[in-house]
Amino acid sequence: MKAVRFVVVAALSFAAALGVTIAFAATLFGVPKEDLAAVALVLLEVGCGVGLAALFLMRPAVLGRIGGVRAQLLGAGLIGSLLLLGTTLLGSRAMFFSGHDLSILLTMLLFAALLAVGIGLYWAAPMARRIEEVREGTARLASGKLDTEVPVKGHDEVAGLAVDFNRMARRIREADERERAMEGERRELIAAVSHDLRTPLTAVRALLEAVNDGVAADPEVRERYLSSAQNEVTHLGRLVDDLFELAQIDAGALRLTLERASLHDLISDTLASFQPEADKRGVRLLGEFSDGIDPVLINPPKLQRVLHNLISNALRHTPSDGTIFLRVKPEGEEAVRVEVEDTGEGITPEVLPRVFERSFRGEESRARPRDGASPGAGLGLAIARGLIEAHGGSIRAESQTGAGSRFCFTLRRAS
Repeated sequence: MKAVRFVVVAALSFAAALGVTIAFAATLFGVPKEDLAAVALVLLEVGCGVGLAALFLMRPAVLGRIGGVRAQLLGAGLIGSLLLLGTTLLGSRAMFFSGHDLSILLTMLLFAALLAVGIGLYWAAPMARRIEEVREGTARLASGKLDTEVPVKGHDEVAGLAVDFNRMARRIREADERERAMEGERRELIAAVSHDLRTPLTAVRALLEAVNDGVAADPEVRERYLSSAQNEVTHLGRLVDDLFELAQIDAGALRLTLERASLHDLISDTLASFQPEADKRGVRLLGEFSDGIDPVLINPPKLQRVLHNLISNALRHTPSDGTIFLRVKPEGEEAVRVEVEDTGEGITPEVLPRVFERSFRGEESRARPRDGASPGAGLGLAIARGLIEAHGGSIRAESQTGAGSRFCFTLRRAS
């Protein structure tokens, strides 16, 4: 198939060259009409051999054996010049040039050919250097030097190659930075999860050993120990669920089925479920609803999980006599905004950009609360962000140290 394609291309190229030459000879060069047929015949005889030889010698598979770019360009110039000399020599014999005229013509052609080769070699040198710069940059990048970039010179294909190389290098560098950041987050996550697993496991083991050894012989004490162990096991279950859900989010495997639902009813139920805990902590829990917020497109269980994580986080960081506001208001014509605001200690500007990272917790939240509840492994906000983004919305955090924090997310309206 390649051979057939090559023959077809060669034939078409020869026919085009012959047609253009005869047209110029008849119009610009003033060749008499009665001589055009003879000239065409000579060109046909000479061109069939010399032209096909030129096309063969100029193929990349032939020139590629010469060596580098400089050598290939020099070889192409030499081949072209030799073919020009050969064509002139064969044509002169067909047209019965005198030996004197032929020698002068060949001398002039040789001089022109040498000049053409010299100019081609001079032009090939900077191109070869530019290609070598890209090659060296590729070698440096392959060796692990991700800050490698190559200079962009000119506006041709080599310059385009350099631009593409630099773009590729930047993307590789950015991917490496993301990978390093994710690896750091992964280490923090493992450390945090290990800590939060060890604490309840140690507590459960101690409680069960006490019951098994007869230390808690009194029925009431034994019941209290078993109840505490059950609470710790429940916490372990929640932690495992968090890890599983976060793994789905990170893998992009979380697919939510959204439905038309009432956001007002869902938030009212969530506030009612948190009211006893808020009363126990002495925190006021208030809801504010604007008109025209329903219906929205949500997955009710997953959105309730988001609200649970945000309100739980606000309760942990709001002191007694503090207030938590949950506001819902329209966000344009196609979205609704939900805000969870507290009057707690706030988040420092250094910490605020990292609150949605996996396993990140401010140092003040790492201590286990006095009521025995777990602060979690720092997964709640990361899961909330993943679930909101799976809803097609966005979430952000705002805070002022000493004045509280506000977490806002958007949801799409149902048409």
